[in-house]
Amino acid sequence: MSHVKDPGRIRDLSAAMASGALTSEALVHRCLARIGEVDGAVQAWIHVLADDALAQARVLDGERDKRGPLHGIPIAVKDVIDVRGLPTRANSLSRADIAPASADATVVAHLRAAGAVVLGKVHTTEFAYFSPVPPTRNPWDLTRTPGGSSAGSGAAVASGTVPLALGTQTAGSVNRPAAYTGTGAFKPSTLSIGGVGVVPLSPSFDTVGAFGQTAQDAAFLAAGYAADHLRIGAPAMGLPRIMVLEDAMLARLTQPGTAAAMAGLLERLRGAGLAVMAAPSPVSLEEILLTHRQVLLAEAGRTHAGLDMARISPRLAADIAIGLAISDGDYHAALRRLAAYRREFWASFGPQDVLLMPAAPDVAPADGTTGDPSYVIPTTALGGPVATLRAGRDGGMPVGALLFAAPGADAALAGFLFSEVASGLDL
Repeated sequence: MSHVKDPGRIRDLSAAMASGALTSEALVHRCLARIGEVDGAVQAWIHVLADDALAQARVLDGERDKRGPLHGIPIAVKDVIDVRGLPTRANSLSRADIAPASADATVVAHLRAAGAVVLGKVHTTEFAYFSPVPPTRNPWDLTRTPGGSSAGSGAAVASGTVPLALGTQTAGSVNRPAAYTGTGAFKPSTLSIGGVGVVPLSPSFDTVGAFGQTAQDAAFLAAGYAADHLRIGAPAMGLPRIMVLEDAMLARLTQPGTAAAMAGLLERLRGAGLAVMAAPSPVSLEEILLTHRQVLLAEAGRTHAGLDMARISPRLAADIAIGLAISDGDYHAALRRLAAYRREFWASFGPQDVLLMPAAPDVAPADGTTGDPSYVIPTTALGGPVATLRAGRDGGMPVGALLFAAPGADAALAGFLFSEVASGLDL
C-alpha cells in the first residue's frame, strides 16, 4: 500500500461542494478513513477530532450559501497553535500537564469563520525548534523524516489524510517540510499574521504558514487567515518575471539530483511562456543566514528564559543559554544589519520580479534529523512571502523549489499561483 495519496485540489473540492456532488461530511469521512489506513505508519496526527469534525461538517452542509473556497474543507493544525478543547503541548515535556486551550488561536478562529473544518492536531518538533524530532515519518519513504518543524503538517497532506494543514515558520519550518514531502506551501510575509494562541520561538520571524497538495492549494488556506490588506487571492496583475537566484552557497551545496529537478522545472516554466533569467544574489545568503541565527537565538533566549531547563531538550536548553548571553547591543545591531540586508537585496529587483531557488540542498534526510534549513532561512529573513513548488523527483523522492517575493508582495506571488499558467503547471 502506498503511503502517498493526493487528497485533491481545493478548487475541485470546492466546486464539487458548490454543485452538490460532494458534501463536507463525506469529505471528512474520507479523511478519517485514510487516517485509519495509513497513520499508524506515518504518525502525523496527535489528536483526531472525528465527532467534532463531523458535527462541524453537517452544520456547513446545511448552509444554503457557501462561505468561500474553504467551506467544508478539513484542515490539520500544528501543535504549537491553539485549538479550543485541546492541549497545546508543542512536543515538550515542559508542557505535558498544560490545560486544554480555552479558545482557538486567532488564525484558527478566522479559518472556522471561513468554513474550514478542524480535523485535529499534528506533530511538531519541540517548540517548533530543531529537536527532539517527532515520530512522524515521510510518506514517500518511511525510513526518512518529513523535515521540521512542521513535520506532521507536511506528512498529513502528503499521505492524503487531509487536504490542508497549518504550520509555522521561524527558520525553514513550512517551506522545507513541504519540499521534502512533495507538497506545496505558502508562507505569508513575515510579521504579517497577528493574533494570539501560537507558541512563540523568535517573534521577529514567527509566521503561520499553509500546506496543501500544491502551492495554489496552500495559498487558498493562507487567504483564509491572512490580513485582508495582503490581498491573497486578488487577481494577478500580469505574469511575473522569474529570477533564478545564484549564490556561492547554492552552488556549493546543491546536490546533482536536486539540480537536475530544478533544471526540469525551469524548462516547464519557460515552456509555459514565462520570462526566466538568472540573477546573482545582491547579498551573500550565508551572511543573511548568520544574522538570522543571531536574532533567533537572542529572541528564543528572551522568550523562553523561564522554562524549566531540565524539562526541555538539551539542544533547546543550550541555545536558550547562548541567546541569553547575547547582549541587547549585539541583538539590536543584528536587527539593524538584517534590515540593511533586506533593503540592499530588494533594491535590486522590480515589483514584478519573483525569485526562484532550490528549497533544500538535497531530498529528505534518512539520518533522523529534520534536514538542512540553510536555503529557506535567508528567504524567511528577507521578509517576504515564500511558496514551495513541486519541482520534480530525485531517486523517487520529492524535490521542492522556493518561489519568493519582496515583503508585502503576497498578492503578486499568490496571484501568480492562482493564474491559469500556474494551474496548468500544477505547481
